[in-house]
Amino acid sequence: MEPVLWSLKYRPKTWADFIGRANTINQLKSLAKSNVFPNMIFYGPSGTGKTAAAEIFSKEILGDSFSANFKFLNIRDIWDIPVTKAKRSVQDLAKLGRDQRSELDEYISVVFREAKTARNARGRSGDPTRSEILLEAIRFFASTATVADEKIKILMLDEADALTWGMQQALRRTMEQYSNVCRFILITPSLSGWSPAIISRSLALNFSTLPDELIQSFIAEVASKENVTIEESALAAIARESSGDLRRALNLLQVSSVASDVVTEDNVYEHSETMLTLRARNIVNLALDGQYEQARKEVRNLMAIEDYSPQEVCLEIERDLVKRPFSPQTLTKVLDRVAEIDYRLLQGKNAFIHIAALLASLQAIGAEEN
Repeated sequence: MEPVLWSLKYRPKTWADFIGRANTINQLKSLAKSNVFPNMIFYGPSGTGKTAAAEIFSKEILGDSFSANFKFLNIRDIWDIPVTKAKRSVQDLAKLGRDQRSELDEYISVVFREAKTARNARGRSGDPTRSEILLEAIRFFASTATVADEKIKILMLDEADALTWGMQQALRRTMEQYSNVCRFILITPSLSGWSPAIISRSLALNFSTLPDELIQSFIAEVASKENVTIEESALAAIARESSGDLRRALNLLQVSSVASDVVTEDNVYEHSETMLTLRARNIVNLALDGQYEQARKEVRNLMAIEDYSPQEVCLEIERDLVKRPFSPQTLTKVLDRVAEIDYRLLQGKNAFIHIAALLASLQAIGAEEN
């Protein structure tokens, strides 16, 4: 068997497993104890425990009916399913091996037919679009009856920031229409770009990044449990490179420990750079050096061929830019431009055009610096 990922092994399974966010966890515990459950939005960066907290809370609310009355949907996973795969029937999926189909494939197969029926009822022919399939995937679970009459159902939508403004309005209507039987937990990096109507109907809980001291303490504890020898400077490097993401911190520790008997600062830096990090650095280098066309081509390859999301590319470019020796005035100008582009991406605008515009701005800034 393959070794278990430490990010899964040490994923919070009880309230006591969370570190550094007592206020948020205590609020969730109080709500679960009183059996009060409004719609919720958990927002914060990756690796801060949002999904784990939502699952633990849902288990406490639903009890024994958790498996029947809880549904987890990742918005981007559904959006990325081609219509040709979505339209496969249950009979077609049954012919495949268990390793060739997933629970999501089976669910979307049913959803596709519901979406097509609804489309025909509106007098429209043809297969439903991806947007219609996504919205039906949400509505279908929310509309069905609960298994236990005294319980509500819980639908958790991960990466819910991928919903466009129009989809958010449809989601709001679904939340209102089935409020007596279903509650929603939305997982998102921030509240930016969200409809005020949805925010006003939900309890928003912030999962902020943890300070480096808590991350170092947690990593040192895990290293001790796994019999890993780690230097103090390596602990600081992991905390610095993970940027508050505990999942990334655990992955860095595990990969570094496999490569060497003693985890050093150099080991951490050697394994902290992903392929996307290296590619983003090259893109920024090209843009600052005035090679705009080549930088634009690299971005196109990342997004169109290698299937990185625009948000991932923009974030890696921002992470690289803050490490560069810009003057304070130039860095302010650069980050202001990145923030503007990121906001436009959240609004569902043409991602490639806006990231290309960011590269053009970097080229102009590089020319000024030179």
